[in-house]
Amino acid sequence: MNIKIIFVDIDWTILDHNLHDWDYETIDVLKEAQKKGILVYLNTARPYDSVVHTGLFNIFTPDGVVCTNGGVTFCGDELLYANTIPEDIVRSIEKICNKHHLVLELSQNKERYFTAKPNVYVHNYFSVYAETIPPIKKYENKDVSAILLFAPMKYDEVLKKEFPKEMNYLRFDNFGVDVGYFQNTKGDAVKKVLKHLGLKKEESVSAGDSFDDVTMFKETGVSIAVGNGMDSAKENATIVAPTIGEHGLGQILKDLIR
Repeated sequence: MNIKIIFVDIDWTILDHNLHDWDYETIDVLKEAQKKGILVYLNTARPYDSVVHTGLFNIFTPDGVVCTNGGVTFCGDELLYANTIPEDIVRSIEKICNKHHLVLELSQNKERYFTAKPNVYVHNYFSVYAETIPPIKKYENKDVSAILLFAPMKYDEVLKKEFPKEMNYLRFDNFGVDVGYFQNTKGDAVKKVLKHLGLKKEESVSAGDSFDDVTMFKETGVSIAVGNGMDSAKENATIVAPTIGEHGLGQILKDLIR
């Protein structure tokens, strides 16, 4: 392959939550790819500020960042685009969650904040993902590109019925739900980045572990699912790598970029 760009997910792909640490061997391979002139873009469901607080930028400098599940994309430091959620929809979701005493995390391009004081669901979530808890602020009709809901599964059926139909309710953790605007997918972001950079699908590689990586897989020439990933990811990937604990992604990428 004449690889010119790699799109890589973060959680459970290069960030091992069992160890609360990075897959440094794979990150070293990504750095080696950059030395060979291959672009490396992060492609994550996390908002930008969340990526910052993982500390990843202290050990690795990507060429671009796709965040909020494709809702916001930066090429270098330049904002390529941002899909924002209409104010009336954000207000509606906030009202529903207040009724159920649930906390939301609202994200803008490079900022995020809570709508209420952290509760036990928030603390349970952060005990796994070990992030920095953002400040509490009032929503002031400013552009919101992503919403993270902290709630256990017992709320799912009720909230799916109450939330606006324009929003996707995507549970990814026992206490975490991405409430995404219907326009956002990682795959659409890949298409926009490739078009912006003048690159072909056949020149791209993607790597991930989850159901939300499948749209990304379909828009790249080669797709890699790590062995610890969900069945939906592995079934739709062209290559299934060993697990993150085995530095599986790094093993596959090392062969591809030779």
